Amino acid sequence: MGLKKITGKASFQVVRFLLFLTRIFPLSWSYALCSFMVFVGSRLKWKRKRIALDNLKIVFPDKTLYERKSMLRESLRNMLKNYCEFAYVISGKFNEERILKMASASGLEQLDDLKARNQGALLYSGHFGNFPLMIIWLAIKGYPIATVYKEASNFPGEFFGNTFTKFNVIPLKYKSDAALTISIIRALNEAKIVFISNDQSHPKGIYINFFDKYVPSPPGPALLAKRTGAPVIPAFIIRDKGNHHHITILPGISQQHEDDNEKFLQVNTQIQIDWIAEILMKNPTEWYWLHNRWKRAKSKDSGTEK
Repeated sequence: MGLKKITGKASFQVVRFLLFLTRIFPLSWSYALCSFMVFVGSRLKWKRKRIALDNLKIVFPDKTLYERKSMLRESLRNMLKNYCEFAYVISGKFNEERILKMASASGLEQLDDLKARNQGALLYSGHFGNFPLMIIWLAIKGYPIATVYKEASNFPGEFFGNTFTKFNVIPLKYKSDAALTISIIRALNEAKIVFISNDQSHPKGIYINFFDKYVPSPPGPALLAKRTGAPVIPAFIIRDKGNHHHITILPGISQQHEDDNEKFLQVNTQIQIDWIAEILMKNPTEWYWLHNRWKRAKSKDSGTEK
């Protein structure tokens, strides 16, 4: 059995453990367990920890190692809390009323306007905070939400897809780039608000500047907006005091016109990624640092990976 398959099976066992906890412990106890796990895990050596610290050094080169480790610990604590909270949602422990109490929102008038005009849109974000909670919260509030997602390998059936469907979120499962594009365009034509995160590395992406390193980013949101005329509405969720969440919906990101299609994608993907960078800098402990975002980085001058 390969390492990837073993890891996948182990991941599902962690999920099963979290679902078990929801049956016997209140959420506050799960939060305490998260803090303990971070206390232990932050003192061990593991691959993703090294990747995260390298990422933090790229974004915050002026911070000390102690400061970057502190940021990572808080980020890991938030991440584990997100997992626990979502486990309570998946297990059915939290009903819709309880979920709505977990968060508040500003900027909902952006979505109200779309809904009133029966217009589809791209809800553009990154891996900030408990974004699955944001998707479900908005759907419970009555917005026609669809979401792009990948079903985790070695998880049974439509594990996450069924959860989204339960809360009237339309799941748009990734199978291939072409199939996903068709699904998103169909959803937009049906006036759905399609959530899409666009802050991770992609082997077929176009190279843009992300914290002074050139890394590939999928041009999908810019291309879809151009092809369909759908607005790109930025949104993110962060954890407030007392483990309450706040969702922020912002005015749409304007597309810059370019006659050349390649330049259009380059310029507008850069604009969108610059917004991701701005939110990341303001809320560094809410971002997912474990992903090797800069693994395909290229030198601006040489055009070679480094």
